[in-house]
Amino acid sequence: MSLMMPLCHKLRLFTLLLLCSLTGITGYAADEAAPAAAYIELKPTFVVNHLGDDARLKYIKTSISIRTDETKKDLIEANMPLVRDALVMFLSSRTTEQVTGAVAREKTREEAAIAVNGALKVETGLEPVKDILFASFVTQ
Repeated sequence: MSLMMPLCHKLRLFTLLLLCSLTGITGYAADEAAPAAAYIELKPTFVVNHLGDDARLKYIKTSISIRTDETKKDLIEANMPLVRDALVMFLSSRTTEQVTGAVAREKTREEAAIAVNGALKVETGLEPVKDILFASFVTQ
């Protein structure tokens, strides 16, 4: 029986190593399958009017980047006039309440991505924008 103990340990070790190696291969394959993120910085910065609470025009000045998949970057860049127009129209429709404070800006960021994806879907059939990122956001 003592001769079987080392063989049993070897089999357990082999099984453990085999499972670890298969797990590593599966994890690597999953990482490889996911497209790399790409960021598109929109230049120049956006300066738009928006309605104030007292019906006076106010301004938003913001620097925007778009997060997408590397495979969709060219699609967005090829439709940049449409993207910029969607952002200008969206930001111009915001009220002071909708752009003041961290929570409101986060919601504006999320809704801006929806607006851009909506415009791109009509034109291309795809919704390639994963996220809109504000590098700066100033209201006056």
